[in-house]
Amino acid sequence: MKQAQRVVLIAHVSPDGDTLGSALALRLALLAVGAVADVVCQDAVPELYATLPGAGTVVPPEKVAGRVYDLAVAVDVSDALRMGDCSPVFEAARSRMVVDHHGTNTRFGEENWVDPDASATGVLVLQLVRALGAELTPEIARCLFVALSTDTGHFQYQNTNAQALRAAADCVEARIDVAQITEGLYRERPRAKTELLACALRSLTFERGGRLAYMKLSRADFERCGASDAMSEGLINYAIETQGVKVAFLARENDAGVKFSLRSRPPYDVAAVCKRFGGGGHVFAAGCTIAAPLDEAIPAMLAAIDVG
Repeated sequence: MKQAQRVVLIAHVSPDGDTLGSALALRLALLAVGAVADVVCQDAVPELYATLPGAGTVVPPEKVAGRVYDLAVAVDVSDALRMGDCSPVFEAARSRMVVDHHGTNTRFGEENWVDPDASATGVLVLQLVRALGAELTPEIARCLFVALSTDTGHFQYQNTNAQALRAAADCVEARIDVAQITEGLYRERPRAKTELLACALRSLTFERGGRLAYMKLSRADFERCGASDAMSEGLINYAIETQGVKVAFLARENDAGVKFSLRSRPPYDVAAVCKRFGGGGHVFAAGCTIAAPLDEAIPAMLAAIDVG
């Protein structure tokens, strides 16, 4: 990475705080040491992350078509399909690297730094920033803190460990405004997202004696609320945080079929469930897409989940 003069950083489809925060932090670090760095993503930056330093520089892959990069880095991307339309950009680079923390990562790069013990890819990118010799500026620290916070549920999920908390402390020492960041991420939401939450909660269904819970959102629900798909991020927590629930999922319609977000409590492995449908993720947080309408996809998912 130190030798590369032109680097492209690829965020995964339906970008979240970890992929965007990590990619934008790494971009700033590379620029600081004299490299040219671009961040590309198939999908637009969600409004929730639009104020991240450099968020306005994220471009779709067609904007860099024809450019040849010394190095392409897939950031927080568990498999090549998660790059979406950015795959040709990745493949065209002279060297290809994967930096990720998903246990289901398929190691699709020439170099693969995959650490499932890391709470977020942001933990790994902080190490890269230091290895590059770049200063941990407030701008880089803000990006990394968002990466850490969003992938650990603001340091509440079971994947939160000492390494993540030390990384967060380093970001705080770099003079970020934690209260401001937290306000934007967790204490303010567009009205459309609140209406989408209400719609999801109206669909909340309990199965298996209350050990399994799920919610569903149709395309009509999104249209009626004036909400984007990105606004569904975090809604699944309302199901898994219900007392007695061991496994929960949110099913939402999109052009490819039905996208599922799953969460669980020990010892239930939802990554294994999602792998059956071509998806993946972490043991207690995973996702997949089933190419079928809601009324067919949900029974298929219910049949795949065993909560005793």
